Formats: sequence, structure tokens, C-alpha cells
Amino acid sequence: MHGHKRLARSKHLVLIAFALVCAAILITAVKSPARAVLPPDKGDGKSFNLSFSNSFNDQDWYISDFTLRSTFFRVGWVPENVRHHPPSISLELNRKPAEPQPFSGAEVQKRGFYGYGRYEVVMQAARGSGAVSSFFTHTDATFGDPHDEIDIEFLGKNTRRLQANIFTKGKTRGGIYIDLPFDAAEEVHLYAFDWQPDSVTWYIDGELAHSVTSRDRPIPKTPGRVIMNVWTGSPQQFSWHGEPTFPDHTKATYYCVSFRAAGDTSSQCSDTYENGSRPIGH
Repeated sequence: MHGHKRLARSKHLVLIAFALVCAAILITAVKSPARAVLPPDKGDGKSFNLSFSNSFNDQDWYISDFTLRSTFFRVGWVPENVRHHPPSISLELNRKPAEPQPFSGAEVQKRGFYGYGRYEVVMQAARGSGAVSSFFTHTDATFGDPHDEIDIEFLGKNTRRLQANIFTKGKTRGGIYIDLPFDAAEEVHLYAFDWQPDSVTWYIDGELAHSVTSRDRPIPKTPGRVIMNVWTGSPQQFSWHGEPTFPDHTKATYYCVSFRAAGDTSSQCSDTYENGSRPIGH
């Protein structure tokens, strides 16, 4: 009799353990993002050339819709702050709270992961102290990767300067500031960076602006997403991007984004835009 009870209890414990294992697997599956959910026809790493004069759709782009409990970003990503008005899209930063954050920002991500090659954007930066507008590649532990990132950023407190940066395995040797002969918040221009295994080179309107090699600092190796966003940060960042006194509804505007994979000869934004200011022939 006691033997049967022990056997039944053992079976019960085994069932409980099995249920816990299944629950753990389910939780892990739910929490772990999978690259397989990206549209298969977009294929990670393929070249693309996307002008917003043609379309802006969820097959190519993901509009971020979440708020982090972050002490770095002081915004929530709000889809209503992303607007398509051909020939461009705008990303808005405003003073409407996105709980628990005090401001609302905007972000769009190109579906897929992209590696070595040339990245181009035709854009106009957001104006105002505290506003940061950007174009960059990024991946991190969310996708089981190291934090690798290559940046083009504009600080709204001084839009006559571009900030470039590199993060490799989460570490950077600091921003690279490039003075501009124009105001990036007043004019539309073409910006680019060329990412190779041993170097990253930034371009402005097709002209070389700055280059770093693996002798200068570690070069990222991991393919990442292509992201544009506009945001503001915590008081610890005020010395960098300024206090958040930006005009309400300040915005960055984007006209074209392209990626030409290393070794490819496909079209890119610079084939269509003359100095980034307007389509050739217009």
C-alpha cells in the first residue's frame, strides 16, 4: 500500500517537474526575439534602396511602439509621432508623456540585419536643445549579439555639427565631432558611412568627412538593424545633448535610406539625390 502511494507521489512530482520545464521553455520562447519572424522575402543582409516618395510600409519598416523603464531614454516610442508625407517621413519629439517617461519620441527600424557595406540617408535634423536625431546600425543582447553600433547623430543644440560614433562589444572611445558648412536642421543633405572589416568611413554629400581603422579603435563585426529615431535623455546627459528645452513637436525628416552590401553594385540614395537636397532632374 505504502509502495503504491510512493509511486503515485513520484509520478505526481515528475508531472509537476515536466510542467515546470514546459513553462520555462514557453517563457523563454516568448521572451526571446527570433530573427525568423522577419519577413523571409526581405532576407537579412540584402542591399536595398528605399525612397519615401514611393512608399512607407510595414513590409520594409517596423514602427517602434513601446516604452522602456529606462534612465537613459526619457521617451516612449509612439507610432503617432511617425508620419508619412511623400516625399518624406517625419519623426517627432514632443512633450506629451508616454508613461513612465515624460516625453514622446519616434523610431523606425528597417526589417532585417545588415553587415558590411555602404549606408546612406537623405535627411534633415531636428532642432532644439535636448533633441537627438539619428541614423545608425545597432544590435545587442536582445538578439543574442554583442552591442555593436555605428552612428550618425545630430544634437539639436548645435546642428552645424555631426556626431559619429562606434560601439564594439558595448564599448566606445567617444564621439567623433565633424563640423558642417551648413545647418543640418535647415537643409536636407546626404550622409553616409562605409563599414568594412577593418574600417568605417563617414561621408557628407559624397565627400569624405572622417575615417577610422582598426588601428584607431575596434571595428564592429556583427550585422545589425538600420534605425532612425528622435529622442531626449536623462539629466546625466544634459552636458552632452543639452537640457530638454527643444520646441514642442520638433522633428527630423527623412527622404531616402539605402544599403549597398560590400561587393554589390546596386543603386543607392546618392544615385537619385543631388547633394541630398532634391531628386536629380527636379
